Amino acid sequence: MSSSPAKSLSKNDLIRIEQNRLKAEAKLREREENFMRQQNEREKAKARAEGKEQDGKDAEKSDEKSGKGTNKRTIDLTYCEYNLSTMQDSRGGFIYEEFDEEELKRRKVEEEKKKNAESVEGVVDFTKQYKCRECSALDVDLSYIKHYDVCVCRACKDLYPDKYSLLTKTECREDYLLTESELRDQERLPHWIKANPHKSTWSNMLLYMREQVEAFAWEKWGSPEALDREFERREAEKAQKKDKKFRAKLLELKKKTRTSTWQRPTVEAHEHDWGDPVLDEDTGGHVQLCSICASSIAVEIL
Repeated sequence: MSSSPAKSLSKNDLIRIEQNRLKAEAKLREREENFMRQQNEREKAKARAEGKEQDGKDAEKSDEKSGKGTNKRTIDLTYCEYNLSTMQDSRGGFIYEEFDEEELKRRKVEEEKKKNAESVEGVVDFTKQYKCRECSALDVDLSYIKHYDVCVCRACKDLYPDKYSLLTKTECREDYLLTESELRDQERLPHWIKANPHKSTWSNMLLYMREQVEAFAWEKWGSPEALDREFERREAEKAQKKDKKFRAKLLELKKKTRTSTWQRPTVEAHEHDWGDPVLDEDTGGHVQLCSICASSIAVEIL
């Protein structure tokens, strides 16, 4: 008769089998505990989420009752229609739409009106009814009221450039001979400070109305003829100084070029013919003289 499997195993094999069985039971219990723990955590998270959602709904209901709006960000889904036939590829990573000149001018005028309205807000009294000083129109330029205290409409401003055209500070200084301190005086010469259109980092422009500048210049110089005479006098003085400076530089150049090195030598090149040594009474030494050019050299007689 064959022996049973249990009787054929040794004592060490039985101990190893028992240890493996205990390890397997421990792993199974650990797996079950982890599963139960994860399930409990999921249930707790779900309960918290439901509680927050309920709290949010309650808060929204309370805001609606109290009349307060929510601060949730909304996405603007406005549909923008573009005419692809008028667009051009700039080869720079974007596409721009072409507009005709009239459309661009209209947009520019609208932007200027908007900027002027924003800039004069709080300065111009809108309760008053302003009228143009030339044609009594109501469409006055608010920027002229703000900066120059002058009521003029846009049509008259373009129709009378000898009165309402704007001058820069450089033009006022060169054409009307006004000083920097006079141009900076806001009370005597009102001006409009604008950003430089050529470059944003440059200093701001100061714009003056021609009528006010001419009135100040006639008061300073007496009359337009006196201003012309002063202008001619300064131009003549400037030309005189320039001519004097030119002559001084020319004289200095002549002095630099007038040297003996540029003079033609009077004696032709030759080989010296030294004579016998003679005694020099002034120095007490002996010298030799050339019989052709009378040059002398000092010699020592031993």
